[in-house]
Amino acid sequence: MDQFDDRIKAKAKLEPIFLPEGFEERNDQLIKGLDAPIISKRTFKIPVFRFFRSPVIAAFMIVVLSCSAAAAYTLSGGDFFKQFFEDKANNDAGNDYNYMNTEQLNDMASSTVGTVVGTEYLTIDVMGVIVSGNTAKIMLRVTANQLDSVLYDNGMEPLENYRFHDAVSGSLFNDFEMGSIGYYYSDKNENLAPNQFEILYTLIGKGDFEKAQYTIELKDFGYFDFSREDQFAPLYSGSWQFNVAFDPDSDTSKSLFIDKNIMIGGYSFSLNSVNITPLACTINLKCNEGDEVYLDKHITEIFKTFNEESKDCSLMLANGTTLSSGQFDVSPSGGAEGFTLILVFNGPITVDSIVSLSLFGIEYSLNQ
Repeated sequence: MDQFDDRIKAKAKLEPIFLPEGFEERNDQLIKGLDAPIISKRTFKIPVFRFFRSPVIAAFMIVVLSCSAAAAYTLSGGDFFKQFFEDKANNDAGNDYNYMNTEQLNDMASSTVGTVVGTEYLTIDVMGVIVSGNTAKIMLRVTANQLDSVLYDNGMEPLENYRFHDAVSGSLFNDFEMGSIGYYYSDKNENLAPNQFEILYTLIGKGDFEKAQYTIELKDFGYFDFSREDQFAPLYSGSWQFNVAFDPDSDTSKSLFIDKNIMIGGYSFSLNSVNITPLACTINLKCNEGDEVYLDKHITEIFKTFNEESKDCSLMLANGTTLSSGQFDVSPSGGAEGFTLILVFNGPITVDSIVSLSLFGIEYSLNQ
């Protein structure tokens, strides 16, 4: 995962991106080296196209991660994320947030808050960490002490501004199912000073996160410059490492064993289990079509069908409210080792309020 920011093909959904000369050709060569266009089990979602090889299967992930206004920064821990989600709801008039339960966030909060790195050049603060089951969110605030501003127009909108070359090293990233990272700057968030930015991580683990100390390591601070051979111009070279504790007071997540056969397009799958936390829902499936050789040969078309069909899913709440596309981000992934569909909620939900899942045209009770 080191320096995967080097390998980028930017193409935002909302606006055209103008790439530097030769950029497409370099990335086309990289794409040709991929074994199959299957979304990886160790993919990090970021605000542009990233291409890299997975230790499990070759893959690419496509996503645009929007960064709306963040929280008031006098708060920390669970209170920080309570304000964060309330601000998000207030700035998203197109979606219903009446289901949202922020009162539970203090019980999900980590004991790690405050300054974790302090040098003459950089200060890094943990604004908040919330954890439940296999899901975690972490917000860092970075202050460049000797810069007037971290805003920098390099002509590449998704990668404008100062940032770290590698922000996903450390033990926290050793074993996860899916992750996303978003950057927030003062031009979009008036609560930040011009020389500050924030990094929001969302992590889905392969299993429930253990209560433990995890490390995050940030490497090389600077900005992207595609006129350079290495495509990154460091202002400060080096690394900054610190620990975050996953030690919430309670865990309201639940795992349900389903074990139902289901047809997706023309392919047979087994819906094995569903894991629900206040922040996300993870749906685990297995493809029943033939042996490993068959899957290797047909995996591209099988995944394409799975990806297209998985867009039509929803969750029913006890009060009759239906959560569908718009109320969560859908992230399908898969390969011979299994298929996963992850729904990341716009805001924290009460786990026991979810009574059923509608997926691939079939409704499943989650009241077990």
